[in-house]
Amino acid sequence: MSEKRPTWKHRLEYVGLYLLYLMGRFLPRRLFVKVGEAVGRFVFDVLRVRRRVALDNLRFVFGGEKSEKELVELARRSYAQLGGTMLEFASLSRMGRKELLEEVEILGLEHLDRALEVDGRGVILVTGHFGNWELFGAAFVANGYPTTFLVKEQSNPLASRMQNRLRAMGGIEIVKQGPLVARGVLRALQNGHLVGILPDQDAGRHGVFVDFMGRPASTFKGPAFFAWKANVPIIQGYVRRLPDGRHVGQMMPAIYPHPEAPEEEEVRRLTQLFTDDLERWVRRYPENYYWVHRRWKTRPEDVARRGRSTEGDVEAAG
Repeated sequence: MSEKRPTWKHRLEYVGLYLLYLMGRFLPRRLFVKVGEAVGRFVFDVLRVRRRVALDNLRFVFGGEKSEKELVELARRSYAQLGGTMLEFASLSRMGRKELLEEVEILGLEHLDRALEVDGRGVILVTGHFGNWELFGAAFVANGYPTTFLVKEQSNPLASRMQNRLRAMGGIEIVKQGPLVARGVLRALQNGHLVGILPDQDAGRHGVFVDFMGRPASTFKGPAFFAWKANVPIIQGYVRRLPDGRHVGQMMPAIYPHPEAPEEEEVRRLTQLFTDDLERWVRRYPENYYWVHRRWKTRPEDVARRGRSTEGDVEAAG
């Protein structure tokens, strides 16, 4: 699949991103994160980018538990967290192994070690757009686990290229979505890698509908499909920022596929299991979640009316 040709708009966006990258190379990282948090609050309060989407999502999930004032403050904190995360990612290029181990503690690695004992093959690592998921991936590498991310190309090809360079600087290998995605993922699993996939965005008509926060959500099939196809475990982990600026991740016991089960049935079962865990983490630490996404955009009745297509069924992440 050929890369899209950059437009002038893409080039201007890239210049802005590159300036952020340079700032991340030289400013103290904690200060850079604070700047990002301030930018996030400015985007929420002044620019109001996707503010209505975030607040509508929060009203649906927490409207019966929190006042409107509490929901607005929760949304503001989530924007600050997202802003800090984005700028912290830009500083990844100068974070060595020692700093990553100091800044990101991963609990429950014994669950991961146990899952990796299965025939010496890799595992599917499922996380969400939660906390600093990019730093989380680099922390696995720092802990000695070969890690591959399945990534979706952004609308701006120059921005995608920069993101993938930063991931590579953190030691993360990349498999891009496209015609050869299955080959790349299965090869990484055969080589004993953690294959990280973030399936928690709207998958459109190609997704599998599972319950998320009491509402059907079209979810990418990739993690469950690859686990079933390769007969490897799925292990989940989520990372959150602590008040002192460091991060703590938590791994959970692995989910094992039933390779003898029909594909569609098993994909749905596995997807519902890891979605249930994501819901528990989001409800517990909601300021860490990516509320600006239209998670429930695709409805089952829309898919039924238009008809399903099998094309793209194993695309895995948004």
